Amino acid sequence: MNTKERILEEAFKLFLKNNFEKVSISDLEHAVGKTRGAIFYFFKNKEEIFNEVINTYIVKTQNPAEKFNVDDNITLEQFIFQYINGINKTMARMLSLSVVNIYQQYFSLYLQASRIYPNFAEIMTRNSLEEIDLWEKVIKQAIHAKEIKDVNTRHYATLFRSCFLGLAFDRCLCYGLNTEELYLIYQDIYHQIKLKS
Repeated sequence: MNTKERILEEAFKLFLKNNFEKVSISDLEHAVGKTRGAIFYFFKNKEEIFNEVINTYIVKTQNPAEKFNVDDNITLEQFIFQYINGINKTMARMLSLSVVNIYQQYFSLYLQASRIYPNFAEIMTRNSLEEIDLWEKVIKQAIHAKEIKDVNTRHYATLFRSCFLGLAFDRCLCYGLNTEELYLIYQDIYHQIKLKS
């Protein structure tokens, strides 16, 4: 990990634990083990650090183009498995930072970003819609391949996406998202619409 990446990771941890206004450059110097000059060699100010943290740890990780590589032959069942694996990888990366109550803190940081990061609401709304579009594309392929029944593709795409969002939000105040629970819910939905062979 290079110096810039280390600054961003330590800043991410600080912003998870404290509001933007409460994190000082002195806190960051102490966490990174670098001087103010070394930090400002890479960034102009605290707001730029915050925005780069949000870009790295929220915007990019929630961008469907970054998360998924879907070919035209993927089945819905395979995509569900890939989707759960992607969530597990992201969660493992977050948990490796050893932040107490990271799920709750992540949502708090998300709300801060909506106040500070330029056009955050629009960017995240676009990411969410693109992810629903991706679900819909896979569902349409599954219908065409006679893997599943002919269903309302937009409704089911929204359902799959909303199951993840709802569980993630509901569990963030306690133990965090249980992807095994999410996978079982996805399997139930899948088996209800799967064509019997």
